[in-house]
Amino acid sequence: MNIKDLISVGSDFFKNFGVERPRNEAVLILSNLLDREYIDLIVNQHRCVSKKNKKVFFKKVFQRLNGKPISRIHGYREFYSRLFFLNRHTLDPRPDSETMIDFIKEFEKKNKKEKVKILDLGTGTGCLIISLVLELKTKKVEGVGVDIDYEAVKIAKKNVLKFGLQKKIKIFTSDWFSNVDEKFDIIVSNPPYIKTDQIKLLDKSVKNFDPTISIDGGKDGLESYRAISNLADFFLKENGYICFELGLNQKKFVEYIFSSKAFDSSLLKRDLAKKERIIVFKKKLKKKIDMLG
Repeated sequence: MNIKDLISVGSDFFKNFGVERPRNEAVLILSNLLDREYIDLIVNQHRCVSKKNKKVFFKKVFQRLNGKPISRIHGYREFYSRLFFLNRHTLDPRPDSETMIDFIKEFEKKNKKEKVKILDLGTGTGCLIISLVLELKTKKVEGVGVDIDYEAVKIAKKNVLKFGLQKKIKIFTSDWFSNVDEKFDIIVSNPPYIKTDQIKLLDKSVKNFDPTISIDGGKDGLESYRAISNLADFFLKENGYICFELGLNQKKFVEYIFSSKAFDSSLLKRDLAKKERIIVFKKKLKKKIDMLG
C-alpha cells in the first residue's frame, strides 16, 4: 500500500466510527509515524509504505478509535506553544493550565524581585515549571519540580534536557514536600481534584488514559489541597504565594482550607471559557512584636 491508500483506508475507519475530521486524523497519525510534514505526504502520496509501518499505522488507528488521545499516540503534547514529551504516568497537559502561566507572567511584571525561585508540586511532564522558567525572561528564575511517581520524574527530566534547562531546574521524586528542603517565592500545582466517584463519568480519553493518581482527589476532590495546605507555609518565603488549578465549583472550599492556615488573601483567574480556573493565596505576613511596648 502507498501513502494515499493508507490515508484513504484510515479515513474510512474514522468516518465509519463517527470521528470528526476523519482524514485529518489519519494524516496526523501517518505524518507522525513517517516523520514527514503534511505537504510531503501529498507530494509523495504514491510512495509505498513498508509492511512494518503499515502494521504500526493500523495499530495507532485502532488505539485512536478506542479513545486514546492523539497526544498519547504520538508521545508528546503542545503546551504554551512548545512540545512536551509525556507517558502513561503523566497527566496530559491541557490548554486550561496555560491560564496559570498567563497569570504568573502578568503578576511578576509588578514584582521588582530580580531572582525568583519556583516549586512545582506534582510536576508530571514538567510543563508548568519549564514554561515559567522560559517565559519569565526578565528575571533570574530557578525551579524545582517534584512528583511522587518516578516514571513521571523521568519524563520531566527528559523535557528539562530537551529545553536545555538542566542548570535552572531540578527534578526529583517527592510526596508533595517530603523531600523538599528549601523555601520558594512561588509554589505552583495542578493537583488531583476530581471526586473519586466522578471519575467513571469522565470522557474515556481521561478516565482510561490519564493516570488515576493524577486526577483522583479523594471523596470530595479536596484531599490534595488539604495535604499541601498543612505544610505550604514552611516552604514559602515571606511575601511568597501559592498558585493552584481548580476543579469545577471548588473555589469556596479551597479558600476555606487555606484561610484556616497561614494564608489570608486570594486572587482568582478565569480561563478562556470564563470558568474559575486558577486560585492564588498569599502567605500571611507575620506581625512584629514590639519588645518596648
